[in-house]
Amino acid sequence: MTILPHPTPAARSGAKRSWRLPALVIASVLGALIVAPAASAATDAPALSPGRGTVSIEAGTFDFYFAGQAASVYGEISAVAPATAVPTGSVRVVSIEPGNRTETPALLPSDTAGIFFSDAYPSKAGTRQFRMDYLGDRNFSPASKTFNYFVPTGPDTKTTLTATPSGTITAGQRITFTADVTDSQGRALDGDRSSEEIAFFDNGRPLVGDQVFGEWHSTITTTRLSVRVHRITAESFAVFYNPSTSPTVVVTVVAKPARVSRTLTVMPRGDVHVGTPVSATATFTSAAGTVTGFVQFYDVATKVGQPVALSKGSATFNYTSLKVGTHALVARYLGTTK
Repeated sequence: MTILPHPTPAARSGAKRSWRLPALVIASVLGALIVAPAASAATDAPALSPGRGTVSIEAGTFDFYFAGQAASVYGEISAVAPATAVPTGSVRVVSIEPGNRTETPALLPSDTAGIFFSDAYPSKAGTRQFRMDYLGDRNFSPASKTFNYFVPTGPDTKTTLTATPSGTITAGQRITFTADVTDSQGRALDGDRSSEEIAFFDNGRPLVGDQVFGEWHSTITTTRLSVRVHRITAESFAVFYNPSTSPTVVVTVVAKPARVSRTLTVMPRGDVHVGTPVSATATFTSAAGTVTGFVQFYDVATKVGQPVALSKGSATFNYTSLKVGTHALVARYLGTTK
């Protein structure tokens, strides 16, 4: 087999680089490189001129590409037995897309077939087609065959981020951030995931936690967010794709509430005559310091009066309208950020 020249590296968008393989390598491991489907959309055409042999056409795409980019094509034209000559001449590669963009590379000789490199030009993601036309020579008649090939979504990406729970949490509370990566239209990314990575950041610094990876999906769980406002983002990266950063998710972490001890003193207690004022004093204490805020007093489940401000940890309310019957006096501390 003749060793053939091969194309130089071609730059891809997003600072990604794609390399085409030498013809010798491709020809020697054709089965590993050709991506033609098991059943193509057309079959080999019969010989068109008496006395000229027929050929078999094999072709497929290699390398990595997206819609709007050139898809590298490799193929070979070989004689159908019992012919012994090697097909020569040219082929025509027609992209079955709007405009039917066409390339006409010459066949390069090898020991058993004429081989060629070319490009197809997909206009959108999904299963696409190109047609191979062998133009014939003095020994072999022209022939055509159509091939399917797959174009993945990308290279643009979109990263989304959610938090569970969201909004405000307490220091030490468990929170999980979930990142998902799609293309800009929200479609699944279905191409090569080489070096795929999703990283989480807290106010611009790596977020520490237990991270679990999936295909274009990741979660990170932590109980270590400090008391402050956290601005969390997720960033995605893969070799063949454009990176993207999620919108910011804001989480506010507040301190755990301090424990408060409470007592309620009622004077007088027991049986009293209708119209007798009954004084209730609620006292709240905490190791975190003097308790401030307000207390709401109740008669069983009914609010009585307006909330009373604590003074040095105590609040007093006088019940002056208790009716005949049994009453349960209740004081409820309304709490503060502490």
